[in-house]
Amino acid sequence: MLLGHEHHGIPDDVWSDIDEVVEIPMIGQGASLNVAVAGSLVLYRLAGLA
Repeated sequence: MLLGHEHHGIPDDVWSDIDEVVEIPMIGQGASLNVAVAGSLVLYRLAGLA
Protein backbone atom coordinates (compact mmCIF):
# COMPACT_ATOMS: atom_id res chain seq x y z
CA MET A 1 0.00 0.00 0.00
CA LEU A 2 1.32 3.40 -0.99
CA LEU A 3 -0.14 6.56 0.52
CA GLY A 4 0.24 9.89 -1.27
CA HIS A 5 1.10 13.28 0.17
CA GLU A 6 -1.89 15.52 0.85
CA HIS A 7 -0.72 18.29 -1.49
CA HIS A 8 1.77 16.58 -3.79
CA GLY A 9 0.17 13.15 -4.27
CA ILE A 10 2.34 10.37 -5.68
CA PRO A 11 5.56 11.26 -7.54
CA ASP A 12 5.24 10.90 -11.33
CA ASP A 13 8.06 8.34 -11.56
CA VAL A 14 6.15 5.92 -9.26
CA TRP A 15 2.86 5.76 -11.21
CA SER A 16 4.10 3.05 -13.60
CA ASP A 17 4.57 0.68 -10.62
CA ILE A 18 1.03 1.14 -9.24
CA ASP A 19 -1.52 -1.64 -9.90
CA GLU A 20 -4.65 -0.03 -8.49
CA VAL A 21 -5.73 3.40 -7.22
CA VAL A 22 -8.26 3.92 -4.42
CA GLU A 23 -9.77 7.23 -3.33
CA ILE A 24 -11.64 7.71 -0.07
CA PRO A 25 -14.82 9.73 -0.65
CA MET A 26 -15.21 12.75 1.61
CA ILE A 27 -18.63 13.85 2.83
CA GLY A 28 -19.20 17.15 4.59
CA GLN A 29 -16.72 19.95 5.11
CA GLY A 30 -13.54 17.93 5.63
CA ALA A 31 -11.03 18.46 2.83
CA SER A 32 -8.60 15.67 3.71
CA LEU A 33 -7.70 12.89 6.13
CA ASN A 34 -4.31 12.59 7.78
CA VAL A 35 -2.19 9.71 6.53
CA ALA A 36 -2.74 7.57 9.65
CA VAL A 37 -6.53 7.78 9.35
CA ALA A 38 -6.51 7.20 5.57
CA GLY A 39 -4.18 4.21 5.94
CA SER A 40 -6.31 2.74 8.71
CA LEU A 41 -9.48 3.01 6.61
CA VAL A 42 -7.87 1.30 3.62
CA LEU A 43 -6.28 -1.49 5.68
CA TYR A 44 -9.59 -2.08 7.50
CA ARG A 45 -11.34 -2.51 4.15
CA LEU A 46 -8.55 -4.73 2.76
CA ALA A 47 -8.81 -6.94 5.84
CA GLY A 48 -12.44 -7.60 4.90
CA LEU A 49 -13.87 -5.96 7.98
CA ALA A 50 -16.01 -3.45 6.12
